[in-house]
Amino acid sequence: MSTFQYRAYTSQGIVTSGKIVADELEAAIEALYSSGLTPVETTLCEDGASAKAHPDEGNAPAGGWMRSERIGLKELSAFTAELASLVSSGVPVDASFRVLAGPGASRKQIGLANGLLKDILAGLQLSEAMARRSEVFPADYVAILAGGEAGGKTSQALTQISEMLARRVEIRNKIRAALVYPVVLLMMSLVSIAVIVLVLIPNLLPIFSDAGLPLPGILAALADLPERWPKLLIWLGLLTAAGLVLYRRIAGDASMMRKVDHLKCRLPVVGTVIQRREAGLFARALGSLIDARVPLMTALQTALSLVGNRHLKARYGEAIGRVPEGKALSQVLDGAGLLPPAAIRLVAVGEETGQLAKMLARVAANLETEVQDKIEQLVGLLTPLLTVGIGGLVGALILQVMSAVLSINNLAYQ
Repeated sequence: MSTFQYRAYTSQGIVTSGKIVADELEAAIEALYSSGLTPVETTLCEDGASAKAHPDEGNAPAGGWMRSERIGLKELSAFTAELASLVSSGVPVDASFRVLAGPGASRKQIGLANGLLKDILAGLQLSEAMARRSEVFPADYVAILAGGEAGGKTSQALTQISEMLARRVEIRNKIRAALVYPVVLLMMSLVSIAVIVLVLIPNLLPIFSDAGLPLPGILAALADLPERWPKLLIWLGLLTAAGLVLYRRIAGDASMMRKVDHLKCRLPVVGTVIQRREAGLFARALGSLIDARVPLMTALQTALSLVGNRHLKARYGEAIGRVPEGKALSQVLDGAGLLPPAAIRLVAVGEETGQLAKMLARVAANLETEVQDKIEQLVGLLTPLLTVGIGGLVGALILQVMSAVLSINNLAYQ
C-alpha cells in the first residue's frame, strides 16, 4: 500500500487536500472519484517521489496542455455534444465538467475538463478558458460561444456548435470513405509498377544486351532506375528543401499570401468551395453574435476575424466599412459579390422583418450544405479520374513489356 497526497474539488467547487492510502495511483484516483471528489493533483508521498496523476494535466500552462495528446475533431464533437446536453439540462458549467471528468472518461477528456474547470473556478468565462486552448478549440467555436455567453444563451450556443462540429465530422467521414478505393487503387498500381521495374525488366535486359539492342520505349529508362535512385533521392531532397524555403518566404510576405489566396479563389470549382466555406463561417458567427444582442459593428468585426482567406478577408473588410455610412448589410454584401443572390435575399428579408440572426443562420446552413455537396462531388470525381489515369499508366507499361516480349521472337528468327 502507498500513501498519496491529493488536491481535489468538492461537489460545491471548494478545493480540499489530504492524503489517501491505495495500492497504486489509478486506484487512489478512483477512490477519490467514488467519494465525490474531483482530483486535480495526486502525488506519491513515499521516499519523496512524485508521480502526478492524469487529472493534473489540466494544470499545464495555458495553450499548451497535453501537446502530445491533442484532441481530434471527433473527440471534440463528442465532448461538446455532452457538454451541451448537460448545460441544456440545467446542470451548472462547473458541475458539467466534473461529470465529464468522471469515471469512464478518456485521458484526454479528463485533462481537458479539469483544465477548463480550474480556469472557470478562477473566474474566467467558459469562452475565455477555451480561447486559452486555441490548439483544441477553433476560433469560430470560441466566437460563437462568447456571443452566446454575452446574451445569456450559453446552452443554445453550445448546441449550435455541437451541430456544426457534427456536420464537419460527417463531411470528413464521407471524404475518408470515398478515398478508400482511390488509395487502394494507387497502392496496387505502385505494386504493379514495382513488379515491372524490379522483376520483368531485369529478366528482359540480358536478352536485348546479348543481341546488342536497347530496350524499347520507356523500359530503357526504367531499367536504369535501380542504379540512379540515390541521385534521384538527392535531387528530390534538394527540391523539397528549396520548396520549403520558398514557401517560408511566401508565407512571411502578407502581400504574396494575399495574392496566393486570390489565386485559390479563382480556381475552378475549388475557388467556389473556398468562397462558400468562408461565407458560411462568416454568416454563422455573425448570426450567433447578433442573436446574443452583440452590437452590429462589433459582431461584424468578430465575424471578420474568423475569415481565413486573406483576399476574401480584405473584401469583407471593405464591405463592412460601408455599413457605418448607413447602408444595409445586404446591400454592401451584394455589392461586393461575397454571397450568392439567394443568400442576399434572405439577409434582406431578415433586415426587413427584424429576424436577421435567424436568416443568417439559415444562410450559413445553406452554404454549408452547398460546400458539403461540392466536396462530395469532387471526391466522387476523383475516383474515375484516378482509375483512368492509373489504368492508362499501368496499361502503357504493360504494352511496352508485351512489345518487348514480342520483339524477342523477332530476334529469335534473325
